[in-house]
Amino acid sequence: MFEREEEMINESKKRLDEVSIPDELVNSAIQEGLQKAKAKRRKRRKTIWTLGVAAVLMLAFTTSIRVSPAFASAVASIPGLERFVHILQPEFDKGLEAIIENEYYEPIAISQTRNNITFTLDGVIIDETGAEIFYTLEAPRSIKNIDYGDIKFLNGDRELVGSIAYNSPNQEDDNRKTDKFSFTFVDIEKFKTKDFTIKFEVKEGREDLTSFEIPFTIKNDLMNGKVFEVNEEVVIDGQKVFVEEVKIYPLRVALTMRFDEGNDMVLLQFEDIRLEDEKGEVWSSIRNGSSGFGGLGDLEKTFFLQSNYFKEPKELYLKFDKVQALPKKESYLLVDFSKKEILEQPSFEKIKVTKILSGGLELEYKPIKENHTYSLFSRGENANGEYVDIPYQSSWQDEEYQYASIQLEGNIMNPVKLPFDAYPNYLKGSASIQIK
Repeated sequence: MFEREEEMINESKKRLDEVSIPDELVNSAIQEGLQKAKAKRRKRRKTIWTLGVAAVLMLAFTTSIRVSPAFASAVASIPGLERFVHILQPEFDKGLEAIIENEYYEPIAISQTRNNITFTLDGVIIDETGAEIFYTLEAPRSIKNIDYGDIKFLNGDRELVGSIAYNSPNQEDDNRKTDKFSFTFVDIEKFKTKDFTIKFEVKEGREDLTSFEIPFTIKNDLMNGKVFEVNEEVVIDGQKVFVEEVKIYPLRVALTMRFDEGNDMVLLQFEDIRLEDEKGEVWSSIRNGSSGFGGLGDLEKTFFLQSNYFKEPKELYLKFDKVQALPKKESYLLVDFSKKEILEQPSFEKIKVTKILSGGLELEYKPIKENHTYSLFSRGENANGEYVDIPYQSSWQDEEYQYASIQLEGNIMNPVKLPFDAYPNYLKGSASIQIK
C-alpha cells in the first residue's frame, strides 16, 4: 500500500546527513533524534508540563532537533501523517518506518467544533502500554496561550488510568496548534473493545473552558507484547540489580528490574540503558518521555525504552551504565515550608534550591543529560508520613543551567520530605545481559 512512501523514506534516509538545515525549521515540540544533521542550536526557553498519578514516575519532555526537509516531506506524504510531521518524537526515529510499513499507525481524521475551536483527531498509535493521540486545534483567534484541563482516555466506557504528557510547542500560526497527547498506562491493558474516546478541556484564561469528546473505533488488531524472561542478577558498583523480564510492544519496551533491599544506595535514573543486537546496533534506548513506573523506595521498577517492535534480531543484549544513585541517608530534601528552610539535603551540592515558596520550590542545576529533562521529584511525605502530591512541575533552561519549579498539593505538615527521582551522581561500572 505504501510503496511510493517507502521509496521516499528510504531515499530520504540516504540523504539525511547531506541536507543543510536552516534554523527556521527548529520546533520546540520535536525531540532529539536526528542530531547528526549539523546545524547551530537555536537559543530559547523551554517549559514542560506534567500530569502525574500515584505510582507513576513520569518524566516529561521538551527538547529540539533538526529535521531533514526531505525526510519530513516523505513522512508528510503518507495519509494522516502530514498534519503532525513537526511533532514526531525520537521514540519513532527507528520504528516509524516499520510502524508505517505494517500499517500500525491509524489515521482517524474526525473533527469537532466547540466555541469556534475545531479539534481534529488526526490519528493514533495504541498498544497495551499506552497511546499516542495526534491532533490539531484551530480557531479564528489566537490560541497561542491555551492550556488544558482534564484529559481522559477511555476504552469503551472505562477510563484508562495512567500518566499524560503533552508539549507546549512553538507554533508557526497563533490560531493553529499541532501536537499530541502521550498516555502511559499504569498497568498493561487488555482491551475488551476497539472503541475508544478522547476527552479533554481547553483553557482560555482562568475560567473559559471548552470541552471536547470524540469517540472513535480502530481497525487495527492491537499487538501483544513479546516477552523475554531474563531472571539474572548483576552487580554494579556494589549495588545488586535483578533483571526480571523484558516486554517489547510497538510503542515502547517495558523492562522490569528489582533492587536488593540491602543496597546502601538508592538507584534513580538509568541514563544509558539500551538494547543492542548482535551487530552492536542500538535499536532500543531510554525514551525521552515517561521513563517508567515506580518511585523512590520502590524495590521494583519498570523502565520504558524506545521500541522497534517489528525487527527480529538474531541476538539481543540488555546493557546499561551511567546509573544515577544517592546514599539512602542523603536521597531527599527535608523542607520546612513555614520557616522557608532546607533542613537536610545531599552533601554533593549538585542541585541548588534557589527559592522556597508557599508549598513549592524552585531549583537550579547543571543539565543532567543533554536534551533530556528529568523530573527531580514525583511525590513527597509530610511529618505524619502521609503522601503529598506534586501535581505540577515545570522545567526550563538557558545556556548554562537547568531550572525546575514544583508545587505541592495536600496536607503540607512540616517538615516535608521530598525524595529525589533524579540526581547527577553516578555509580561506576556497567552491565550486559544477553536476553535472546
